[in-house]
Amino acid sequence: MNVIKKSLMCVGILVCAISISCKKEKTPLTIPSTYESTNYDSNVTDEKGLITQLKNLSSYMKTGNNVSVKLNVDTLKALFADKGTPSLKSATIPSFSTSIENDWFPTIVNCSQNAYDVANGATATNGGVYGGRLLDKRGLETLQYVEKGLFTTALYNQLTTLTKGAMTEATVDKMICVFGAHPTFPNTTNAANTSNPDLFIASYTARRDKNDGTGFYTQLKQQFITLKVAIAAGEAYNEEKNAAISKIKLLIEKAIMATVINYSYAAIPKFTSATPTVADNAGGIHDISECAGFVLGFKSIPQTDRKISDSEIDAILGFLNAPAGAESTMYKFVSDPVTESAKITSAIAKIKSIYQFTDSEMIDFKTNWVAAQNR
Repeated sequence: MNVIKKSLMCVGILVCAISISCKKEKTPLTIPSTYESTNYDSNVTDEKGLITQLKNLSSYMKTGNNVSVKLNVDTLKALFADKGTPSLKSATIPSFSTSIENDWFPTIVNCSQNAYDVANGATATNGGVYGGRLLDKRGLETLQYVEKGLFTTALYNQLTTLTKGAMTEATVDKMICVFGAHPTFPNTTNAANTSNPDLFIASYTARRDKNDGTGFYTQLKQQFITLKVAIAAGEAYNEEKNAAISKIKLLIEKAIMATVINYSYAAIPKFTSATPTVADNAGGIHDISECAGFVLGFKSIPQTDRKISDSEIDAILGFLNAPAGAESTMYKFVSDPVTESAKITSAIAKIKSIYQFTDSEMIDFKTNWVAAQNR
């Protein structure tokens, strides 16, 4: 009996030793400093198509900033829905695309080729061009609502969708492309300094990065590299893969919200200067309309893919005079600049609290580092 017990104990010890040995066989991932992909261009055909479609839609909408131009709703819808496979519309969260086609495109068209004075925003029956910006009747720059909203509801949505199914190394190429970057990760929007300048989300992420090795852009590069290495290493590294995906999503969200802070800071002095010009007021409205578009877009994103909650989004949009699903009162930033600009300060504080940004980070967010460093 003692012999049997001893044998069983030996077997148990052996099994334990084998188990411990197996666990030790998983070595830490070796993360290179550069991202390598020999088939990048062929892997990202669809994503490049989406980027091109958004470029073209944005370019056409912005022609409406010239009061001599009358936009066409069928052209807008075609640029959104009929110019690629997949189309920009098919990549966009349906609730947002419905608002684009049924509400915001018609508004943009109706306001085009019309002069407008934001001083009449409380009672105006139609919007128009004010200070070189095409605004709706209450002063919102609707095309920014559309464009910046599509950063999240189309591009970011496409990125998160790519993480839901089976992932290969090619999937990471696609994520990088729809983010707006390139495997070289240039960290600049300046075409004079690179043949592959950052676009859309990546462009704003680069602006928020001091290029000191710790910024959002640099961290995202590291996480994209880590994700690709983890996928290549196999299922044993799913924990590392999933951690990289979570970090990528949060870093992108933080970079976009840091940009909301940047534009909010920029808008306040434009509205509150002693004698604001039309250019000042139009510039401030442009800044806040971009902020509203960025923030609104996140409301369509599933909660599992974002940190910010619906109630927090609603609060921020309220501070920006652009409540979700309701008419804006953007004109109030011009008619009552001191009172209304204080609400922008509240929006900034709210975002800081949600993401626990430090005082030092908040100061840094005021700067476009690509421009400041001439990189």
